[in-house]
Amino acid sequence: MEMRKKIFNGFQKLRNFGKIAVIWVLSTLLAIFLSHIGVRAENLLLIYVVGVILCSVETRSMLWSISSSIVFVFTFNYLLTSPRFTFQVDDPNYIISLLIFIIVAFIAASLTDKLQKQMNLDRERADILLKLNTIGSGFLNLSGRQAVISYSEKSLHNLTGKKTELLLKMKDERFYDQAAEWCFRNSTVCGYGEAQFGDSSCLYVPVCSLSKTYGVIIFWCSNGGLTKEERMYVEMVISQITLVLEREQLNEEKEESGLQIERERLKSTLLRSISHDLRTPLTGIAGNSNFLYENYDLVDEESAKSMLLDISTESEWLNSMVENLLNMTRIQEGKLEVRKKREVVDDLISGAAALVSKRLGDHTLKTVTPPEIELISVDARLFTQVLVNLIDNGIRHSGDNTVITVSAGAEGGNMVFTVSDNGTGIPEDKLDHIFDSFFTAAYREGDRQRGAGLGLAICKAIIEAHGGKILIDQSWKKGAAFRIEMPMEETYDQ
Repeated sequence: MEMRKKIFNGFQKLRNFGKIAVIWVLSTLLAIFLSHIGVRAENLLLIYVVGVILCSVETRSMLWSISSSIVFVFTFNYLLTSPRFTFQVDDPNYIISLLIFIIVAFIAASLTDKLQKQMNLDRERADILLKLNTIGSGFLNLSGRQAVISYSEKSLHNLTGKKTELLLKMKDERFYDQAAEWCFRNSTVCGYGEAQFGDSSCLYVPVCSLSKTYGVIIFWCSNGGLTKEERMYVEMVISQITLVLEREQLNEEKEESGLQIERERLKSTLLRSISHDLRTPLTGIAGNSNFLYENYDLVDEESAKSMLLDISTESEWLNSMVENLLNMTRIQEGKLEVRKKREVVDDLISGAAALVSKRLGDHTLKTVTPPEIELISVDARLFTQVLVNLIDNGIRHSGDNTVITVSAGAEGGNMVFTVSDNGTGIPEDKLDHIFDSFFTAAYREGDRQRGAGLGLAICKAIIEAHGGKILIDQSWKKGAAFRIEMPMEETYDQ
């Protein structure tokens, strides 16, 4: 790096020397030509004044400007004053002219140098302002803390030329760097060249607004600290960072508020559903059991059996609902355990059919099983719950005297289960929400049907936990059909 810098400086000196030499040659040739055609020597001095100014502009250095003015004075004295080709001066007026030339050359070189420096400074400031505008525009489209951190570090590095790291405080965590922690807690600059931690090679600048400190920016100052102007620019960027972080905080609070409202809505819906769906079967169970208890000797055997059957049916309904609620709780908490074993497809279907047999009422349940014994790796309890929920859905929503069919068959690498009915079908406006939690047709039809709207949502969660998928078969001509596709690869591996 040092060698490269020396080579560059040497090349720059050689380049400046070449520029002065060219200007000196051109100025001298022009002066000699004008001298031959009778132009007075005093006027020829103006050519060299212009040459000095050109040297100042081209070299952008006060030293080179002064050096060129001295060379031009001696050249004028040697070539254009009497006696020529000597450094002697016979006429005292030439001495005054030469002194005036030297003074004018020095002033011109000085003014030109200052003008060049001001122009360079204005150019640098314009570049900085352009960078700041670009940085500000980039902050407008940022979303997420990590995106803010990455963009801020990159922008500050481009602005200052120093390695930069942005640390944002997350709740009650502490920074790994003691100086960064002190900077954050005191909202004060520390580190390189400052009163606190002045021996550090890093400069720590807090990212804070009037009311809150969000984090700390670390600048690695191995090649020197920040200038006053750089600090001013950094403060401008920090103000933009704080605005973005405040915006992110407002968005997070808005999302949290929305989630809280949604939680409350779900709680209200759940309580409403449970209170309704528990009250109805409990009323039937309590009424039938109390009637049997108080009139045991008066009730004939057929009536007693009918009441006991009603009590059993309502109890099974309550048990199924409680099972759905427990499964939904496990799913939401991420605690749903899927314990797969090789199960016979026929046994899964017959087990589900047995559980719903007392709830069929005027409906007919048909089962279609594979012609050969097929095995699939599933959690039998959970998968049976899926089939039960789908059959219950058909019982409640397909209408009166419908046929509900549960079938299974291998298709490619999947075992496909279908639960269908020949009832009224699913309205098109409900297809997109049919697997949502607490979505049920009962709320749009005066609560004529029982159900908390959890069954299909639980079915989807259980099937996806098995690595399968559940969907509505829209090719079904009449009624509704749910199609379950379960992968069979695991079965072949076992």
